[in-house]
Amino acid sequence: MPPFLHEMHEALLESHEKPWTFLSVMGKPLLGTDFDRDYWYPIRDGAEKRDSGPRYARWARPAMPAVPEMAEQEIYRLRHWHKAKLDESGDIPRVAVEARMGHELPGVEGVYSEVTVAMEERIVEYLQRVWEKEVVGAGLWTPPFPMPLPDDLRDAAPSLFSGLPSLEYE
Repeated sequence: MPPFLHEMHEALLESHEKPWTFLSVMGKPLLGTDFDRDYWYPIRDGAEKRDSGPRYARWARPAMPAVPEMAEQEIYRLRHWHKAKLDESGDIPRVAVEARMGHELPGVEGVYSEVTVAMEERIVEYLQRVWEKEVVGAGLWTPPFPMPLPDDLRDAAPSLFSGLPSLEYE
């Protein structure tokens, strides 16, 4: 994982006490949500601030600016962009690119090729440079992370775990 992404994930985990990295606005796991409607489209297209209230606490959120570079793009396009960026470098072996995408190479190439630590390190270094040059260096939108949950929702969602100590096996 490139350092910039690791730092973002670390900040997210430190911003709350739940066992998940990515939480809903209510501080619960994202399972069972309509991710496109409730998260991706408002992030991509921008959204007005929604205040909380007794009936609408779960819908509260700060205003979010649109991301013009992603206008009308589906979230799956990020996966395509990722593959294109890895291919663009020209010096990352195909087996490493396809493995990162979750694909297997067909034929003899797939049977005898394997991803090495050096290949993974090359991907991480390259993605870090892309982030620094093409995203941050170009002045593209970057998220203010972590975005805290609204104060009135911070403790609204009970953990799904009992809080009892877990057993550890040797």
